[in-house]
Amino acid sequence: MRFDKAFIFGKVSRRIFALFVLSAFVPMLVMAVLTYSRVSNLIAEQARSKLVGASKDFALSVNQRLILAQEVLYRSTLRLRTSGYRPSEQVLESMKDMYSSLSIAGPNTKSLAIFGNAIAWPSIGKTQIAHLLKHKSVLIVQLDSGSSPRIRLLHIINPASSRNFGLIAELKTNYLWGGDENFPYMTGLCIFSESGIMLFCSKPDLAKASAILVSKLAKPDFSSQVLIGKVPSIMGQWQLYLKPEFDSLSWTAQAVQPLAFAMRPAEDFSRIFLYVIVLTLLLVTLLSVIQIRRTMVPLEKLILGTRRLAKEDFDYRVDVVRNDEFGELATLFNDMSARLGSQLGALKALSSIDQIILTKQDIDPVFEIALTLIRTIISTGFLGIAVLDNHASEARLYSPRSAQAGGIEMNRISVVTEAVPELASQAEGCWLDGTNNLKHYMLLPGLQLSGKIFILPILAEGSVNAFICIEVNSRNDLPQHALIQLRDLGDRIGVALSATARTEQLIHQARHDDLTGLPNRLLFRERLASEIALAQRENKMLALLFIDLDHFKNINDTLGHSAGDLLLKQAAQRLSSSRGSDTVARLGGDEFAIILPGISRIQSVTTVAENIVNKFSESFMIAGNECFITASIGIAISPTDGQNAEVLLRNADTAMYRAKSIGRSRFVYFKEQMNIVANEQMNLEREIRQGLSRNEFVLYYQPKMDLGTGKFAGAEALVRWVHPTRGLIPPSVFIPVAEDTGLIEEMGRQVIQNTCAQYAAWDNAGVLIPHIAVNVSIRQFRRGDLMKVIKEALNSSSMPPGALEIEVTESLFMDKNNEGISTLENLRLMGIRVAIDDFGTGYSSLSKLRYLPADILKIDKSFVDDMINDESARAIAKMLLELAHTLNKTVVAEGVETLEQLNLLREWECDIIQGYCYSKPLTPDKFIEFVSEKIR
Repeated sequence: MRFDKAFIFGKVSRRIFALFVLSAFVPMLVMAVLTYSRVSNLIAEQARSKLVGASKDFALSVNQRLILAQEVLYRSTLRLRTSGYRPSEQVLESMKDMYSSLSIAGPNTKSLAIFGNAIAWPSIGKTQIAHLLKHKSVLIVQLDSGSSPRIRLLHIINPASSRNFGLIAELKTNYLWGGDENFPYMTGLCIFSESGIMLFCSKPDLAKASAILVSKLAKPDFSSQVLIGKVPSIMGQWQLYLKPEFDSLSWTAQAVQPLAFAMRPAEDFSRIFLYVIVLTLLLVTLLSVIQIRRTMVPLEKLILGTRRLAKEDFDYRVDVVRNDEFGELATLFNDMSARLGSQLGALKALSSIDQIILTKQDIDPVFEIALTLIRTIISTGFLGIAVLDNHASEARLYSPRSAQAGGIEMNRISVVTEAVPELASQAEGCWLDGTNNLKHYMLLPGLQLSGKIFILPILAEGSVNAFICIEVNSRNDLPQHALIQLRDLGDRIGVALSATARTEQLIHQARHDDLTGLPNRLLFRERLASEIALAQRENKMLALLFIDLDHFKNINDTLGHSAGDLLLKQAAQRLSSSRGSDTVARLGGDEFAIILPGISRIQSVTTVAENIVNKFSESFMIAGNECFITASIGIAISPTDGQNAEVLLRNADTAMYRAKSIGRSRFVYFKEQMNIVANEQMNLEREIRQGLSRNEFVLYYQPKMDLGTGKFAGAEALVRWVHPTRGLIPPSVFIPVAEDTGLIEEMGRQVIQNTCAQYAAWDNAGVLIPHIAVNVSIRQFRRGDLMKVIKEALNSSSMPPGALEIEVTESLFMDKNNEGISTLENLRLMGIRVAIDDFGTGYSSLSKLRYLPADILKIDKSFVDDMINDESARAIAKMLLELAHTLNKTVVAEGVETLEQLNLLREWECDIIQGYCYSKPLTPDKFIEFVSEKIR
């Protein structure tokens, strides 16, 4: 569009241009002064923060070296205490990198130098002696006149011995403080003791100014600037607490840097800031010219729009989005030309909705018509119609698809059931600001709305059954005439929903029991047929439980039919609460049925049936009367007892009558063999409960061998059942039953407590076991008190957490509930090691494997058994071992029984083996004999 150049040189244009430039120059000048001052302060503060970080890093690196030196000293005392041999030359050479001298000494005895100068036993206090007796080291700073302070570590060889002999090591200066290559550029680092003694300083100038630096120790927040010689400098410091680990006073690390070097960015900033100001003024000038032009353009657009309107072109829109007179005039023009077209379109849409209400049951096209109409009358961002489910916290959200896809889509969303009824009092609609306020009514994960949100409730008989949600930039985008059309549309949607609800109610009444609300016989048969077909496709079993209340007629005869109805309701509630998502139906009278789809073991069906029988053994309260009524259950299994709904229901009914004939209040399988299995399981469950109370479950310990050294590396605690009449029962018999019944939780608790107690007994006897592994069931994690059980066992036995390993299967990591993984992470923070048992047989994906909170991977026995004669098994076993090593995990091969397997695993550099090739599981007495011989 062309304009006369005169619009730039006119009086109005010049006046606007002068105001633009003046209003930009004065604030810019003030901003320049304030910005330069603020930036200088920020750079100085940033420099100080970096120096604090440098001093912290230096202090933590020193602390790490102290801990490493302590660990080496601890291992040396461990060897001296358990084996009594002198460290090898190779070990001594590695220790000489850390220590300048290492001696064995004791109170009032002459010290013996292992290497370097002999170091006498220092004079230490009672608290330090107590610290040493806790298997910890004491850090000693010894001052010698004319030389640097000497840093020494003291560790008791055997705290249980009455003679406190220990190792004394003097740390090398270059090891403890590090070399110059580790220090930041232009930065000096020093360390002072709490009493103000300079232990180390990387620069001579700083060493000379130690008095100045010491003064900062007492006033760490007073000032970050110091004067080193004649050079202004800036400093930061960090305090290293040594009391918990070494029973020594704290050290303070200081980092010092010349102020000129630290403030160099401020000088660079000042050079470029002037150019930025000039560039900004030029930009303001350019923008002012553009803005003047943009002010004059709308006038010509309005003139053109008026000409088009005079020619009855109502589709033309004046493209002027301004907040001034021109914008208001353009808005009025566009509104006037749009209303005629939108009113005609709204009438057509409402007519289409009326036609759908009268002719169709499916009302989804209603939402598509409504959303299309809203898009034509309102410019929206997010747009949706939420239809509430009855008595639920969910809703169906209908929203338009993308312009390319077309049509609408439906998604399930969560709504806030407590807040939605508030909309009933705002029938005209309400406004919200952004996503956060929208969450007050419904939850849309990942959706971020920044504009204004209009909520229009759709009412039916005074209650909210749906609402329209519209996002617009501002309230002005939803004018009054559009609101009127929107409310008419909401009323029409409400009529459609009410008509559909009435139809659905009729269908629900035809397929559900009026008294209990459960599916009736018609719906039950449909679901049973569907579940049988699904089980056949997936090659799974399905169980049908036919339930009849015993002597129900007596209730009706004595208390009346109203009491009988109340009893049936309570019975339905007990059945529904015991089965969760499975189909529970009332077939008529006092007969009920339950479908158990996708079962893998008959034991799980037995558990369900026994649970129902137990629930019905409890009394019912009917109209203030305590009533007792039991249930007889017949069970049929598909496909063995029938492959269609009719046959399966008939066989379950037959089994139910058999249960009544042999005494009622029990369950019976249609096949006699299943009854035998069910009875055996119940007997075994009862005996397991008795065995737990009688301490019949004992622990065997299977030793492990370190393939690298050939030495004893720990053990795994394995539970065995010493039955009073059947003798020793293997875990394969009682563990599955304990898992199904939940008894595994108590059994696991006893195993953990007994393992820790046994470790403590061996430790008191002077036998050191590096690690003992304990298997933990997934049910113990789900119970939620595993951390408490382990902590109590460790505290009561004084067993160190590092000596305990927890073994879990891969199936734990497939649980949607991630509390189990969180528990493992907390256990590892305590120092307890975590092992994945039967690795390679579970379902962990490779993408998740690297994030698993585990230290050890145990290769399953099935791979070890076949890897000699089966190429595939050998390839998989080798791949699993290499994968575990790549992830820095320790690898344990279990079930190693032959020398060939042992040699192959040694060739693959497997870390630890476990199996009959090394030792079978042993009783505690036999185990201690085995260990004593191995470490001799």
